Amino acid sequence: MFLWVLALGCTGGTPEVVQHEWPEIEAGAPQAGTAEAAILLPAGTPLGGYSSRCGYLGGSSAQDMRHSSYAVGFVESTGVQSRPMAKVLWLENGQDHLVVVKVDLIYAYDGLVEVLEERLQAATGEDLDGRVIVSANHTHAAYGPFSDSYHFYLGGDRYDEEIFQRLAQQTTDLAIEAYEGLEPVALGTSWVKDWDPDDQVYRDRREDNDALVVWPDAEPGYGKDPHMNLLRVDRLDGSPLAVLFTFGIHGTSLGADNSMISSDAPGHLEMAVQEQFEEEVLVMHLQGAGGDASSAGKDENYARLESVGEAVVDPVMTLWQQTPVSDNPIEMETASRSLPQHTETIRVTRQGAVDWYYPAPDREYRADNVIYDEAGEIITPLDEFNALYGAAFCGSDAPLIPSGNIGTDVFPYSACMDVELVSWVLLGIFKLTDEWGMEEMPLPLPSSLEAGTTASLLGPLPTLGLDGTVEDRDLLVGFFPGESTAMYTEQWRRRAEAELGHSMALHVAYSQDHEGYLLIPEDWLMGGYEPNINLWGPLQAEHLMEGVLDYSAQLLGNGIQEPADPLGQWTPTVYPSRQMPERTPDTTPNAGQLVEATPETMWLPLDLEPILPSPAEVQRVSGVVHIAWQGGDPIVDQPSVGLEREVAGSWEAVLSHSGRPITEVFADILIAHTPDPLYPSEADQEHYWWAGWQAVGHVKDRLGLPLGRYRLVVRGQRATGSETHWPFETAAYEVLGDPFEVLPGSLSLEMDSSGMWAWIEGPSNGWRLVDVDGESRGQNPVRGTVTVSWSDSAGAQVQQEVEAVVDDTRSWLSLEIPADATSIVVTDEYGNRGELP
Repeated sequence: MFLWVLALGCTGGTPEVVQHEWPEIEAGAPQAGTAEAAILLPAGTPLGGYSSRCGYLGGSSAQDMRHSSYAVGFVESTGVQSRPMAKVLWLENGQDHLVVVKVDLIYAYDGLVEVLEERLQAATGEDLDGRVIVSANHTHAAYGPFSDSYHFYLGGDRYDEEIFQRLAQQTTDLAIEAYEGLEPVALGTSWVKDWDPDDQVYRDRREDNDALVVWPDAEPGYGKDPHMNLLRVDRLDGSPLAVLFTFGIHGTSLGADNSMISSDAPGHLEMAVQEQFEEEVLVMHLQGAGGDASSAGKDENYARLESVGEAVVDPVMTLWQQTPVSDNPIEMETASRSLPQHTETIRVTRQGAVDWYYPAPDREYRADNVIYDEAGEIITPLDEFNALYGAAFCGSDAPLIPSGNIGTDVFPYSACMDVELVSWVLLGIFKLTDEWGMEEMPLPLPSSLEAGTTASLLGPLPTLGLDGTVEDRDLLVGFFPGESTAMYTEQWRRRAEAELGHSMALHVAYSQDHEGYLLIPEDWLMGGYEPNINLWGPLQAEHLMEGVLDYSAQLLGNGIQEPADPLGQWTPTVYPSRQMPERTPDTTPNAGQLVEATPETMWLPLDLEPILPSPAEVQRVSGVVHIAWQGGDPIVDQPSVGLEREVAGSWEAVLSHSGRPITEVFADILIAHTPDPLYPSEADQEHYWWAGWQAVGHVKDRLGLPLGRYRLVVRGQRATGSETHWPFETAAYEVLGDPFEVLPGSLSLEMDSSGMWAWIEGPSNGWRLVDVDGESRGQNPVRGTVTVSWSDSAGAQVQQEVEAVVDDTRSWLSLEIPADATSIVVTDEYGNRGELP
């Protein structure tokens, strides 16, 4: 197949016609490879997601006076609740590739996309131009300073070259592992709607648009996006290889005051679903319309995260079981473009239905402050957005700094601050003048002038539709650079069907780049929190959508495998080269020693008090084991703490139902770090580490942890070289905790006239979810069949099996026990036991 393109001649820039022959699209047998691992970066690295963690804006989450060399303007992190994960699904069909890299981070960064593409292409020899996806889970409790987009320093601190290179290396290695594991697979996809009607998993958080009507056939305000998509990937023997499910949910359960590293609610969705399998299956949650959807759940603190995961299990597994798969050949096409965005280039036409644009910015101009005409239609041009370099913090009634307004008084433009003013604030907060020698910020901000986007077409795939029917059809996937909202995602589905003919096009947000919240213009003009982050006003997001629709129409589904950008018109942001920061880790000669006396400054999460030494016996649920040790400097030490059990005289790693080791990665074990002295970080510090484990099973059988002897084992690294830049020379150390015995849990009982109440009490120093209907630090129901036994007046033993009926946080046992009965004992299915005299 021949295509003709214009190219610039070498002399004088005269356009010339160049003939290229691009191959025709060919269907091929699908193959897939997967890999997953925890993202390991130093404790002390600031967390991304809440600008209030910036010291200039309040310093929320500060726990003490510690300082880390990884923090510039933000508060330091202090430990680990669960490790953020990186997961890779590599798809190919013999002609094309699609590499989906999902990272538990606050947002995607186009600089990481480009580096991964280059490194993977060099390592594999495959053509991966535009075929690498980086998608974030949007946790507000993972590492922040990996993005060099200046305005998003306010989202996670100043860019750090070491943090970026560590992240890039780990994700590159993981993607290569997935590539090397490619194998033939069967694929299928499915859709479900209104699957969380009671808001157990996620809920609409945006009230500002509740009265907004956009489509006559949809309710005002639209609410949370009710759709979920699932992609099923099976090996040819029928065993599961990967499960990808997509819907939107914010990663904000832990809040701005949290300083513990965590994958937050989105990560706990994956933890719960992956434990429904009896082998390691890649479970990947991709974000949809998460911009205006908060996580729900029950209980509090870390248990709340686990409850969100519990609530998603049945809907996801039901949909997975219903999803058909096929190993028939499929076609694969992917196109990526960095789309230009500026007041002079942004325009929304909706295929001629409107013509919305901004006039040329003029700082002497005062807007007419009239947004709508008499019919309620948006007036064009939108002269209220009078911003040469863009504007931030729109959506409320008044700007943070009145003199920085863009010259418009009408809501929601009234709060818009000129980016030029904001740029001077950034210079000071993040020490760009003092430490980087920047006299002023480049304007417009370079990373704001284009947005990375990708569209991919896969199929035909067996597809379970919303009406319950199955048909083979193509799946169009749009990967969008920001926090997509429910109306925006619905607009994508409607426009993709109307303009491209693709029913139920999938929308994956937080991917490839980040531009803040993505709202359709009508929604942006409602104001509120969401319009405050994107820099190019109410038209920016749908302008990007129209760009994706346009190049999807040109490049996908035409039978030709042509490049998305043969003339280099849609190139990504070029970021400046940064130097690797100088850091010298402390030598910590005592690393590997258990300690029983921690420093007075030792910090533990949830106001826990250290229990040292470890108790020799602990009961299920109520038992908590602590361990403390001197370890390495966090610059080199990201210790792993695992649980082991003695089996036939040997110590073995305890595995979850899916075969994964029980460690701090999956929220079973908490870790905290405290340097001594707390500051300065340049001092010769000792580094104290703490870990805590509660005797609760991981996801499955929470009350049924196997009895026996256990111990905690720490494996870490200490510095041994003299390097002043990463990577550093290290040596391993190991700490063996004292063994302890896990005993049955204690049931609480209370007699009533017609039966008995039974429950198991969560400890006051606990943090694990015990039961979705209970309280981590309170009462929790007993489930299933319990055995009740007692002695009658003659001394004979009587035994009765009773079905426990959950009633709020306790369980009711309906039975008749003689008034003169003695020694009443209740035992649940796991052997946990309670007794009344």
